Amino acid sequence: MPGPAGDPRRLPAPPRVNRIIALCAAAFFAAIIVHTLLGLAGIGSNEPLRLLVTPIIGAAIVFLGLTREHYPLAGRIRLSIMVGVGLLLIAGMV
Repeated sequence: MPGPAGDPRRLPAPPRVNRIIALCAAAFFAAIIVHTLLGLAGIGSNEPLRLLVTPIIGAAIVFLGLTREHYPLAGRIRLSIMVGVGLLLIAGMV
């Protein structure tokens, strides 16, 4: 049973869904920009650098974007992995 409003032991409110969706969209657009810049630099689409840098940057954006929201560490890691795998699949197709 949660304590009263002034109780310091009360858990912080979870982040709003809009914030998570905005972070995922920002990660996607940042990944597209990085993927395009690497392509313009002459790095082929099947190069390991291009396939790994894009998801890592997207996952880092989501992971670091949720640190101020007091989102649990396990949730941040799980969401970052999901975004990273999704971006890896997209980067492999493009």
